[in-house]
Amino acid sequence: MAKPDCKCKDCGCGQKLIQEVLEQIEDQCLPYTEEWLDSNTRIRYFDHTMPDHLFKWHFDLEDRVIEPLDETDWQFQFDDQLPVPIQDQILIPRGVYHRLIKGTAPLSLAITI
Repeated sequence: MAKPDCKCKDCGCGQKLIQEVLEQIEDQCLPYTEEWLDSNTRIRYFDHTMPDHLFKWHFDLEDRVIEPLDETDWQFQFDDQLPVPIQDQILIPRGVYHRLIKGTAPLSLAITI
């Protein structure tokens, strides 16, 4: 068993897990690229191969509507609600926590603010 003050990443003392969690929290990569169509509308392209931890709970500073551009098995979830398939337009009020749940293929969304 490792000593409580162990700093290694391989002995199983728990430091490796803590380090992985801290790295995920600090990871500020975005799991999408985007293209602006006009001042109110953009297309976001989400990569299904990106790590799960990048699809974080968050809120936006303005109302927005998202709409899938293709059929998808991705899901959308508001805080304190069950996930729903992304099939039609979804209104996301400003300040409301939400997230995407990855599907098995890339996702393209039109986002209107």
